[in-house]
Amino acid sequence: MKQEYLEAVDKLENEYDAFYIENKYGDGTHKKEFELLAKLKGDKVPNALGWIKNCYDCYYKSENGPDSPFAYLRQVIEEEL
Repeated sequence: MKQEYLEAVDKLENEYDAFYIENKYGDGTHKKEFELLAKLKGDKVPNALGWIKNCYDCYYKSENGPDSPFAYLRQVIEEEL
C-alpha cells in the first residue's frame, strides 16, 4: 500500500505538467494518482495537491528539494502508512 502511494508521488513529479492542454482544460492525465493521494490525512495535503495540479511543470523539477510539495507528500506517507 505504501509503495503505491510513493509511486503515485513519483509519477506526478516525473510525468505531470499542469500546463498540458488536457490538464489545463480537460479531465487531466493523472486522475488516479490525485485521487489516491487525496486520501492522505496531512494538514497541507490539499494545498500540495492543488499546487501540483495547477502550477507544476518541468521548470520546477530542479527546485524539488526538501520543501517541495512532493517531499511533503512523501513525509506524510512515511508517517501515516
